[in-house]
Parts: sequence; structure tokens; C-alpha cells
Amino acid sequence: MTKKTKSNLIWGGRFSSAPDQLMKSINCSVDFDKRLYKQDISASIVHVRMLVETEIISSIAGSEIESGLNTILKEIEDGKFVFKQELEDIHMNIESRFYDLIGSN
Repeated sequence: MTKKTKSNLIWGGRFSSAPDQLMKSINCSVDFDKRLYKQDISASIVHVRMLVETEIISSIAGSEIESGLNTILKEIEDGKFVFKQELEDIHMNIESRFYDLIGSN
């Protein structure tokens, strides 16, 4: 896979160009939904635990994922997390940082 920015991945595939600036402004919700970071991370952790419990992923992978999510939680709570408008919402911001921390494997 060629290296693309996460913002390109959001709009990639079906569209040949990035959305208009007006659409970006309308679609970006991170300024107000970033307060949902705890719920987003908690839901992801519960999901990972289910994947481990049902043996879809290994307990080692589950631990790495959970550790990465907890690192992001701490970064947000410590005011060190950089929210990016181009990633549109809280989930995409967390997902992008997660891939920076542990990758996609």
C-alpha cells in the first residue's frame, strides 16, 4: 500500500479529488465531538476485548491495541494530543494517532 495521509484515505477510492472547502467545513465535527474521546476509546477497548475473547485476534495483539488506545487517552487528558481538522471527527483523529503508535499489523 502506498503511503497516503489519513485525510486522503477518508475520501479516497470513489472520488478523484478532495472535497470543496465548503464541504470540509460542513463535514468537520472534531471541534465539538472531541469531548467524546472517552466514549470513543472505551468503545474501541470493549470491541478489542470481544475480539480477543472470541479468538478473532490474539491476546498479545489485543494487549498492544489496548495499550495504544490508553496511550492516546492519556495524551488527550494531558493536553498533548493534536486534533486535526482534516481528519474530520474524533474517531478518525484517534484512529490516525493509533496507526502512528502501533501501525496496522
